[in-house]
Amino acid sequence: MTIGIHSAILNKDQKMILKDSLLSYVSDLQKKHFGAKIINKEIYHSKMNEVAEIVKILHLDDLYRYK
Repeated sequence: MTIGIHSAILNKDQKMILKDSLLSYVSDLQKKHFGAKIINKEIYHSKMNEVAEIVKILHLDDLYRYK
């Protein structure tokens, strides 16, 4: 679901905050899936795909590129 948010409204510092928040979210998902076995594989992969879509839409992967 796209709601019209574009990376142009986020500066680099804001992108870094969002990236760090997503990393925390992914870490929590991994703990729930691999560690505590609270969420199943389907839910885990669904949530990870959502994260990948957010990263792509907001061009957060640009933060990892060397220039």
